[in-house]
Amino acid sequence: MKKSLMVVVCVVMAFVLLAGCAAPAATQQTGTDEGTASDAVAEESTSAQSVSGGGKRIANIVAEYNEWNQLKMDEMKKLADEYGWTIETFDAAQDVNQQINMVNSAVAQGFDFITIQPVDNAALNPSLEKAADAGVIVVNAYGQGEEDPLKDKIYQVNFAQKEVGMLEAETYIEMEGEEGKVALIGGLTGADNARLRSEGMREVLEKYPGIEIVQEVFCDWDRQKAMAAAEDIITSNPDLKAFLVQDDSMSWGVAEAIEAAGKQDQIKIASQGFYESSIPAIKEGKFLFTISYPPAFFAQGDMKVFKEIADGKEPDRINTVNFELVTKENVDTAPF
Repeated sequence: MKKSLMVVVCVVMAFVLLAGCAAPAATQQTGTDEGTASDAVAEESTSAQSVSGGGKRIANIVAEYNEWNQLKMDEMKKLADEYGWTIETFDAAQDVNQQINMVNSAVAQGFDFITIQPVDNAALNPSLEKAADAGVIVVNAYGQGEEDPLKDKIYQVNFAQKEVGMLEAETYIEMEGEEGKVALIGGLTGADNARLRSEGMREVLEKYPGIEIVQEVFCDWDRQKAMAAAEDIITSNPDLKAFLVQDDSMSWGVAEAIEAAGKQDQIKIASQGFYESSIPAIKEGKFLFTISYPPAFFAQGDMKVFKEIADGKEPDRINTVNFELVTKENVDTAPF
């Protein structure tokens, strides 16, 4: 589901040579860019533009450019159009060093706002702190709430990753019972969001002695990797009862493996990350359920923080986006 959309960003040639891999891999621009290349260089002396007045520039730095992030960017672009602002999206492709370079480049280029999904919070925090100290307004989509070391310097628009993992496991138990072999399919190894979702699932499942977690494989949010992992797990565990998956895109890969083994009636899929393409999977019973945390809600949360600051207000530092269980009963009305 990776969808990199390459464009050329007009910056000073000297900066391009320095920035290298930090150029945007996917860019959406709206409004009028009021600064020239020479203006951008002049602004480097103050590290970032003033937040007050004029059209703003937003750097949207994603961990990976995918369907969910495309939907979020579409909503941000719509609001940026309304405000007369510019937004550019940078794809780190799950590379933490590249993402650090992107943050540093956004500061040097004079972006007013940064919204980011850190590949690794601990690794990104020093760069995010420098950005905030330079006057850039930073929103972290994978913040750690009150435990975040930068909670007084940056803003958070996120949701409770661990609690979503717990809800997935609890709902599976309610629907399918307290016994049987299950496997877990996770996102990127070591990434905070994947780790916390896994912790939530395990915390619930390990309460039930009749539930056996036979294997957990981290598949980098990749459908094909998830399908290959599921094939191996099914082969090794012919009596497997279910997969608990951390994203609907990977669940489609798992579903392909289950169908190839002819075990649609035996092996169930619990999932999260509701997309429009998930609707038929729920209706046809490929997925038992999924969990929605709509990208538009995150986009609106980010833009609300930015707009309030631009208007001279002080938004809350920690903002939480709700999530919703999606089943056959509400699949036609649940937000995605």
